Amino acid sequence: MPRRTGGTSTLPTGCGELGDLVRTYDWARTPLGPIADWPQSLIFAVSTLLLSPVPIVLLWGPDGIMIYNDAYSGFAGGRHPQLLGSKVREGWPEVADFNDHVMRVVLAGGTLSYRDQELTLHRYGRPEPVWMNLDYSPVFDEEGKPAGVIAIVVESTERVLAERRLRESEALFRTLAEGIPQLIWRAGIDGACIWASPQWIAYTGQDNGGSLGWGWLEAVHPDDVAVARTAWQEAAASGQLSYEHRLRNAPGQRYRWFQTRAAAVRDAEGRIVEWLGTSTDIDDLRQLHERQQVMVAELQHRTRNLLGVVRSIAKQTMALTGPGELFKEQFNDRLSALSRVQGLLSRSDQEPITLRTLIETELAALNAPTAQTRIRIEGPVVRLRKATVQTFALALHELATNALKYGAFTAPEGTLSVTWRICETEEGRRLLMDWVEEGLVRPSPTQNTFPRSGYGRELIEQALPHALKARTRYALSETALECAINIPLPECETAGSLP
Repeated sequence: MPRRTGGTSTLPTGCGELGDLVRTYDWARTPLGPIADWPQSLIFAVSTLLLSPVPIVLLWGPDGIMIYNDAYSGFAGGRHPQLLGSKVREGWPEVADFNDHVMRVVLAGGTLSYRDQELTLHRYGRPEPVWMNLDYSPVFDEEGKPAGVIAIVVESTERVLAERRLRESEALFRTLAEGIPQLIWRAGIDGACIWASPQWIAYTGQDNGGSLGWGWLEAVHPDDVAVARTAWQEAAASGQLSYEHRLRNAPGQRYRWFQTRAAAVRDAEGRIVEWLGTSTDIDDLRQLHERQQVMVAELQHRTRNLLGVVRSIAKQTMALTGPGELFKEQFNDRLSALSRVQGLLSRSDQEPITLRTLIETELAALNAPTAQTRIRIEGPVVRLRKATVQTFALALHELATNALKYGAFTAPEGTLSVTWRICETEEGRRLLMDWVEEGLVRPSPTQNTFPRSGYGRELIEQALPHALKARTRYALSETALECAINIPLPECETAGSLP
């Protein structure tokens, strides 16, 4: 190649660390020879790259002798300063084939350009993937022939990895958004939808574009549209969004309650630029809450009634027995009967209370004789309403207690028959129950006599007619007791076959 002979170096002074290194480097040990012999084209190319803030390396001659600037030395890492004056294929042996292709194309007069080109370099003694924007152009000598390659090398590794992380994050977000049951969406600062998850589309039946803008309001119950608009208007000022509304379920052709919440996405200055939100189905939760409110109200009502019953039992028992052990005994017995009824009522949703269950529970609790020849219980299956059970059970308790203490179960031959039937009358269906004790023994002067008045008869003859609209008959002879109870049987109290 032509050489410039004699004279001194025309390289500019300064130009940073590499300017000093280039001027003091022993170029005589390279094919380029001393700087004083360099052709003007080489001097000009080196001067240009030394002054540039962009990473540039010059590959001169067929071997690609490397001369670069300060910006490129930062890219070279641990390979600097050994790269200076080396042959490019030897300086970067791990990418020798790539650089060989560059040298052949550009020294033939061509140009090359790569964007985000991935290469594996050993800049710090270990392999690492890097991405670069590379532009290669020929440098012409005084005869107009390509004598070298000027390479602009801008590393884009940080940006490429950041974009990759962003894509992975977006992919993760979409996987999450499409995998959870909530309906996920993005909206502008005014509430106009800019993206809706597949769950929203599947649930509402809107197509991909139907929910965009304010189209999503088409899926909101007409009565809740104003609520939604108001919530969005207030969100701009408060920076918070949370409200409940109904959404149309396209597959089920019905509306369900949802809770919509969103978090504000802000820019570097703290201004809201969009909203990221979810709409969660709370229909079952609302129904459960409503049922709980009904149950609480029912419990409060039942508690007040129960306290009233307890007060009435105490008052009536005290009136007949006076204070003392007899009051304690009878009051405790009646409270036990009331407790048994509450136990049945607490399980009534799973185990409907039948008349037979009520009778057998009371007889078993009082340890009444179990011989089949002494007790007969017979009638159809009748499920009693909760409002009927408590008063009816207390009446049965009084009848069973009297049978045990004064009636059929005090005589060796005494028997008890409890039968019932369903009758259709002009007033509607009615339940007729007969409690019959036979074989009673006329009491001797020293025996307790069968009570002909008291709390039990008052309960049957007064409380049942008042509370259950019952018609009752209570007849006591020397050897038998007959009690008939006739009460309305609403449609919700089911009659079945004989047990």
